[in-house]
Amino acid sequence: MKRFIFLGLIIVLIIGSCTQEKKSPIEGAWKLVYGTAITKEQTFTFPDQFPWETIKILTKGHMIFIGQIKLPTDTVFKPQYGWANYTLNGNKFEEIVKFHYVKGAIGSTIRMLMEVRNDTLIQKWPTDENWKLPEKYETQIYVRLD
Repeated sequence: MKRFIFLGLIIVLIIGSCTQEKKSPIEGAWKLVYGTAITKEQTFTFPDQFPWETIKILTKGHMIFIGQIKLPTDTVFKPQYGWANYTLNGNKFEEIVKFHYVKGAIGSTIRMLMEVRNDTLIQKWPTDENWKLPEKYETQIYVRLD
């Protein structure tokens, strides 16, 4: 009987140690489907006013994106790409840009508020150091691909 209990405890410990760490709800592949972009002159919505295609992939602590955009003032599509390390605390997402198609963005810190609703990821940015959004802020809505 003691052997049976001992063997049972060992099996429980082995199974318990094999459980995977729970993934964050933002991890995965996402496709941009709607949003707003703000320039000095006005606010645009997409894809209503201009085509913008982006795929974003988030893993534990790392993010990459690739896509293309054609603003109303552009005649051709412009590539977009980059990668960053990030931290997520509740809905507060902070990324440190490591590589970006806009060279001046490299090394910068971007703060945004993120929310996941089922298969939809909503980002609002930029926030200040206190996580407050300005009067005019950008919103991007993604749907899960995986």
